[in-house]
Amino acid sequence: MRTTTASLLFGFACVAQADQYGYNHVSLRPDSDIVAGAFEDVDVELLSPAFLTPEIVQPGFSKGTQGPSSQTDMEDFLQELADRNEYMTYRTANFTSEEHRSFPYVHLSTGHSSCPSRRSGSSTGEKVRIWIQGAVHGNEPAGNEPAGDEAVQALLGKFDGDNDWAMEVLDKVEIVMLPRYNPDGVFYFQRTLATNFDPNRDHIKLARQQTRDIKQLFGEYSPHVVVDMHEYTASSTFGDGQYQHASDGLFSAAKNLNINQGIRELAEQIFAKNIGDDMEAAGLRAEPYVTGRSASGEVVADFAEAGTDSKIGRNAMGLTQAVVFLIEMRGIGLADQEFQRRTPAGLTMLTSIVQTTTDNADEVFQTVEGGIKEFVESTDDIVITDYSKSEIRPFSMVDTKNGSVVRPPVRFASTTPAIANLTRARPEAYIIPVAWAGLAERLRVAGLEVETLDAPFKGTVETLTIASTKIDSSYYEGVVRVTATTETGEREIELPKGSFRVSTRQKNAALAVVALEPENIDSYVSFNIVPVEEGDE
Repeated sequence: MRTTTASLLFGFACVAQADQYGYNHVSLRPDSDIVAGAFEDVDVELLSPAFLTPEIVQPGFSKGTQGPSSQTDMEDFLQELADRNEYMTYRTANFTSEEHRSFPYVHLSTGHSSCPSRRSGSSTGEKVRIWIQGAVHGNEPAGNEPAGDEAVQALLGKFDGDNDWAMEVLDKVEIVMLPRYNPDGVFYFQRTLATNFDPNRDHIKLARQQTRDIKQLFGEYSPHVVVDMHEYTASSTFGDGQYQHASDGLFSAAKNLNINQGIRELAEQIFAKNIGDDMEAAGLRAEPYVTGRSASGEVVADFAEAGTDSKIGRNAMGLTQAVVFLIEMRGIGLADQEFQRRTPAGLTMLTSIVQTTTDNADEVFQTVEGGIKEFVESTDDIVITDYSKSEIRPFSMVDTKNGSVVRPPVRFASTTPAIANLTRARPEAYIIPVAWAGLAERLRVAGLEVETLDAPFKGTVETLTIASTKIDSSYYEGVVRVTATTETGEREIELPKGSFRVSTRQKNAALAVVALEPENIDSYVSFNIVPVEEGDE
């Protein structure tokens, strides 16, 4: 009987996620010799474990079943650098992964306490805070190869190797580097957590304890600037198979329209421009981050620029009113191919963001802190849904027939910026009945202040009644999603003592907006955390 029960539990996981437990490797899909010729090595010093000590590189790296360095190798490297640099503090989070692996990180700071816990605007003369994370997806060398933790470790090596530059940077900023967000995924060399949930789709519903723990560590630090390291699939073809991506890096700022406009403009007009310029100066190619499919005829691809959905890390972190960048290197499926070029691409974009923050520290600090204040005090409508407009534009591709780098036309749906199509007057607060305490807890984990009412609530409120629902036909991240429309009303309600009030006059209120407005693509209604049907209030 015990064996049967275990089989049933395991079988449910397989059905829900279409995966086995552990070692869900993607297929090895190396570049052809013709395409690989467009990705030659570049002259960049790399002071990370796989380049400093190549003898440690794991045997599965060349087969696409392991990254170059183990968890122990990474921890030893971080500890070694911290031991010899007084401005580096090696720390281990007070929580573990789903399989009980540790979360080591390094705090880089001079001039004040080595404790990375901060709150926005807490002191005069405070430095700009940067948060850098890799390995969200364990099979992207964002997880274990160059795009993520190898590039993060290379940045640490750059600090260690150039003390003058380190002091110049740390005079203006402090940094937390978390190289491996998903150590279980790195171990199994798979995209997902050990439970086969995608950690980069869990930022609003907060289904996994690991997500909640990291979210709280992030919130305690309260960064002004964030970098999230990933890789994208190199082998995708476009234009009836004639083209592959030529970009060494794709990048995107957070796009959600509930992020303060000044913060979004700072990201697009200064940071994004500098990333592109610095990649070009390094002999590397970069484009905006896109997803899409092949096309034929007038265009070779239908591309959509990074979206505004808040379940994904870049937007969820941006909704804390911060400058946030998704960085993607070309790499999934390549194993160790072009390793020497992929790591410099990640390092170049990381360094660009750190240097831009340093060179513009006063403007960054004032824009973000001022943007937080503007957001808290704003009377603007909140944005529930949005759309993008398409244009035809050139995009960097490799011609698979001859290896030349070309720029054929693509259809490009731009979210810079997205366009609001459903807005609502900003409420002063959301009221949550005591029976739905789980919603209040999710919001607290997301960094919101949630007031527990010490007396019954009685008052006139705006209500949203479900006008229609459409239920998805399959699972998405463990739930069947719902698309809902609503009708607005007003009535007097009474709720018992212990119910909750969530003010929108706080820094992270935009996270409450996307979670609690039913029509939002990532709301608690959409994720069936609050199940509804037509006529429900």
